[in-house]
Amino acid sequence: MCGIVGYVGKNQAAKLLINGLVTLEYRGYDSAGVALLVNGELQEIKSVGRVPQLERLVEEVTDPCNT
Repeated sequence: MCGIVGYVGKNQAAKLLINGLVTLEYRGYDSAGVALLVNGELQEIKSVGRVPQLERLVEEVTDPCNT
């Protein structure tokens, strides 16, 4: 089974998408991913495992201190 969460707007999308995926997590997913606009480029971030693993990867990519 799959679930899709989307957001279009002016706020930072990463946290909103992660929260949406957490809401769907009860379904027993074994992987998750997001596509985000980072520095004007579409970036896919995928993770095997639970949503917190994906959240850590998203934070690494979207944290301006890591660039």
